[in-house]
Amino acid sequence: MVAELPVYDDAFVGRETELAELLSLLRKHRMLTLVGSAGVGKTRLAVELAGRARRTEVRTVELGRLSRLSSPGQVVQAFTEAVGVYQHAGVALRTTLLAELGNRRVLLLVDNCEHLVEECCDVVDALLSRCPNVQVLATSREALRAVGEAVYPVHGMDEDSVRLFAERAGVPGDQDTIAAICARLDGVPLAVELAAKVSLSVPLSELANRLDQRLDLLSDAGEETRHQSLRAAIAWSHDLLTRYEKELFRRLALLPGGFGLDIAQVVQGGPVIGLLTALQAKSLVVRENDGRFRMLESVRLYAEERLREHDEHAVTAERIISWLCGLGEPGVASSILAPEQVKAQHQEYDNVVYAFTRLVAPDDDRRLMLATMLLRVCFDRGYFTEAGAVLMQVLDQSPADARYRILALEYAALLAGHKARHDEAVKYATEAIETAEAGGQQEIMCRLYRTLAGAYDDMADLPNATWALRQSIEYGVRNGNDVSVAVSQHNLGWCLLLMGSVDEASVLVGDSLPVLRTHARCDIVAIALHTWGCVALEQGDLTAAGARFAEGVRISEHLPWEVLESVEGRAVVAVLSGRYELGVRLLVACEQMRTVRALPVQAWWRRKLDSVLDVAREALSGAAFSRAVSAGRAMDVRHAVETALDKEIVRHAVLSDRQRMVVELVAQGMTNAQVAAKLGISHRTVESHVHNVKTVLDLSTRAQLVAWAQSN
Repeated sequence: MVAELPVYDDAFVGRETELAELLSLLRKHRMLTLVGSAGVGKTRLAVELAGRARRTEVRTVELGRLSRLSSPGQVVQAFTEAVGVYQHAGVALRTTLLAELGNRRVLLLVDNCEHLVEECCDVVDALLSRCPNVQVLATSREALRAVGEAVYPVHGMDEDSVRLFAERAGVPGDQDTIAAICARLDGVPLAVELAAKVSLSVPLSELANRLDQRLDLLSDAGEETRHQSLRAAIAWSHDLLTRYEKELFRRLALLPGGFGLDIAQVVQGGPVIGLLTALQAKSLVVRENDGRFRMLESVRLYAEERLREHDEHAVTAERIISWLCGLGEPGVASSILAPEQVKAQHQEYDNVVYAFTRLVAPDDDRRLMLATMLLRVCFDRGYFTEAGAVLMQVLDQSPADARYRILALEYAALLAGHKARHDEAVKYATEAIETAEAGGQQEIMCRLYRTLAGAYDDMADLPNATWALRQSIEYGVRNGNDVSVAVSQHNLGWCLLLMGSVDEASVLVGDSLPVLRTHARCDIVAIALHTWGCVALEQGDLTAAGARFAEGVRISEHLPWEVLESVEGRAVVAVLSGRYELGVRLLVACEQMRTVRALPVQAWWRRKLDSVLDVAREALSGAAFSRAVSAGRAMDVRHAVETALDKEIVRHAVLSDRQRMVVELVAQGMTNAQVAAKLGISHRTVESHVHNVKTVLDLSTRAQLVAWAQSN
């Protein structure tokens, strides 16, 4: 089972009867919604149910981080992020989602739907009607009213709530008192768990006596009082905090995307480890698997009320905005972001969204930085339309001397390139360079010229691309930007390879790799290894090409779509080594995966792939070729990676019997027409044989082919 479900440190308690009923319903219905009030345990029950369901793939769609005012497009994006779908220029994200899930057998756990019922129902109805193997398990405070929906009400726990209390408390206590407390809490799991935590420091009898004043759990709250069912439990827990714990608690309210120790210390203005430990122990913050902390949304909203009550909202917001912009500062002052800097921006993405939409003033130039950071992360995630529109709007509204304008112009160029508006990309990149030159910002010129080169490359303007890359390298060397120089050297090597300067390309790429292996992200290293493998192919060294492509596969095998080019490289080597069926399987598998994701192929590489596919088609019988195609279509990414790493891929080039006959006749001095007449085949077929043999043997001329035949 491929399962992406929340992981809990504590044990699941009770609910066995509900689980049995739900498993039966899940076998009968493609759409099942768990409905109940806030804190009743819908999510935890749904996760346990999904874990027990016999499905090959389970994905979690978390809607809780979206606001009630989120657009339908943001809801679709939440679904696509969960299943790993990427946006493509000119193709609606919803269309891509439906195409991706058309044949996948997957259970979608859609969590926290109640504030986006209509938008969620629209997506679910489309999935159920267009994707026959998709099943949806949803949690919501109200039914979605989707077509064919089965609704299962979730209530508080009965006697199991006593077991839950005892398990969470971890120490024995008076069972009658615990039962009374749980009954008073209506068996609502979140309230029971909070009470159990507090019981470690407050006597059970006192806890029981305080329930009348502190808990006001509503079972059917209206929309305007959505979080009131938990207010008393949260207030009761909050009132037990020390002064400094309360300070940190309310100041963390403006970080809906979670937080690490660094930003927690910034908002508090002092040490936080002990305070965070106390808040975690009292279940007011939780620690996730990646080590970051977060607040449950209802808890965070309560904390935000306390923040405003103490008139600390403005000062806390300013601290957060300044810190987040500091994460983006390396893009202003240096020529390339380190992997850990990129990771930090990804981790804080939700906080940047919140800061941009809720915290920063409309006339604050820092909106440019926040908008640029959002687009930078969205590029990596494959979603750029909405973030790109936001950046362009802010850029148009910002003055020419805005501090972050150069960075925004660079990302405007990258956005235009993604949308195939190449003239715009050149314009924005050129403006960024001119602005940086005027301001004496030499450190980033290496990167900016590389961005300009990318725009020229997208236009197939290789002379200007190589000029811009040489400028990039010159600036980078002058300013000591070793990693950035290595990236530009690789890019220049690729351009020179396309222009036929193989030897110079080999030197550039070979020189760049040691630096990239040490300092660059693995996807960048994989791209460089693919280029180096292509250089080896052009030099006729199949052994080196195979080894370089294999390294690229290994370094990017955990990146499903970045690995495809390296797998294709191994396929090319396989065909040129005589392993025709294996090569065809890999080529077809990669082509199918590219089609699903609409991943483009660079023209030079496309010609190479088509050429070796023709070689394999000629060498194999019709039945063998069809068999290989069918096997390739049945491959997933993991199988393709495993096959590509077959150690026996690289062999000496092997010719088919018909190819060898053609070569022998050519070596005897026959023309193509004479060979065709001799073998009873068409003149065009002979031309194809001769071309494919030269491809397999990496020969350029007919004379070289004759020389090879005479020595072999």
